[in-house]
Amino acid sequence: MSGVAKKATRACLIGNGGAAVEACRGLRESGFAGDIDVFAQGGLPPYNPMLTSYYAAGKIPYAHMFPYGASDTAFGRYRARVRRDSPVEKLFARERRLVAAGGEFSFDTCCIASGASPIVPPIPGATLPGVHAMRTVEDAVAVREAMDKKPRRALVVGASMVGIKLVELFWKAGMEVTLADLAERIFPLAAHPDCSRVIEDRLTAKGIDLRFGCALERIDAIPGGGLLASFANSTHRVDVDIVILAIGVRANLGFVDREELEVRQGVLVDTRMRTNVAGVYAAGDCAQGMNLLTGEPQIIGLWANARNQGFTAGCNMAGAGREYAGEILHNITHFMGMDFVGIGDVGTENSSTTEQGDGWFRKVFYRDGKVVGANFVDSYTEAGVFKNALVKQALRGRALDTTDTALTPLQNHLLRRILER
Repeated sequence: MSGVAKKATRACLIGNGGAAVEACRGLRESGFAGDIDVFAQGGLPPYNPMLTSYYAAGKIPYAHMFPYGASDTAFGRYRARVRRDSPVEKLFARERRLVAAGGEFSFDTCCIASGASPIVPPIPGATLPGVHAMRTVEDAVAVREAMDKKPRRALVVGASMVGIKLVELFWKAGMEVTLADLAERIFPLAAHPDCSRVIEDRLTAKGIDLRFGCALERIDAIPGGGLLASFANSTHRVDVDIVILAIGVRANLGFVDREELEVRQGVLVDTRMRTNVAGVYAAGDCAQGMNLLTGEPQIIGLWANARNQGFTAGCNMAGAGREYAGEILHNITHFMGMDFVGIGDVGTENSSTTEQGDGWFRKVFYRDGKVVGANFVDSYTEAGVFKNALVKQALRGRALDTTDTALTPLQNHLLRRILER
């Protein structure tokens, strides 16, 4: 991985999300005095994709999806020029130039912060009216508008953190709700099967129709109104008014030449957010940084991670030499009167401990005697302590213990309750 000389005078940021804003901050706070051009996919200000489902559910007002405020406010404070509706069409990384809607531009240093887009399966009916993805502000607005029509039945495809928020939205509206997924259980990447069953039992008790191991095959419009969803290898069909596709996301890298840049699921970066091409960096949901627990590159789609990566990239674009060690996987969501927290690497353990009480569940995962993760249901305070301790462990390469001087006495007390019961 290579850097760029400190004499750079022109920086380009591909994307205008949180990672791009923080890259601007990193550039300016590290002494960069040159021009900064921000190439925006559309005309909206930077928004947090994790908040769009909260707006769709009516939990936050529209403005709260934009934590930095208007584009002029977010980027203007760092004297950056925002080129709205100018998506990058082609990046020539080694030549240090790009082609966008507004023409061709050269740069001394560049950060790819293009984010990710929802996956829409290539099936018949996926673009019918009444079928929605959930990731963008436009998606959230469309779902809010659809709710104004008072739908009675909904199908959510994708047993994910986003999918469950939409299940909650429809359930609270008094609708009949089906949650389906090709996976065999809820939260398959974040929850152990034992934890999934606890959550599924609670959802079933609340009247949610769960259909796992089902691949959505097609969606047909019903004459007179409504949608009919069919699943592969099944005669079962779901007659609904609205379908939400919350299957996952894919990094926006259509403009990248993979012969130039090393790309797996995202652009590979080191701890300085450098790619394999000098002067070119990447950050956010399109970048594969470091998973602290595994030591392997992985896209970790968290708002805080995107911001940290962006700031690190900006500092290093200015020649500052900043390091960002990485992040650990963690998912925190509250829905339908319960909390779920998944921390670390589920599925890599070779042993575990489980505790369950009246209304709560906890499972801690170990690999070769070392703590690598945990699941919590309705045990939010302990989950926070556990996550902070696990990050400190990973950063220092030592086992998690209950006498860690980097933790407060209260944190160590709570940690003992988790590990020593």
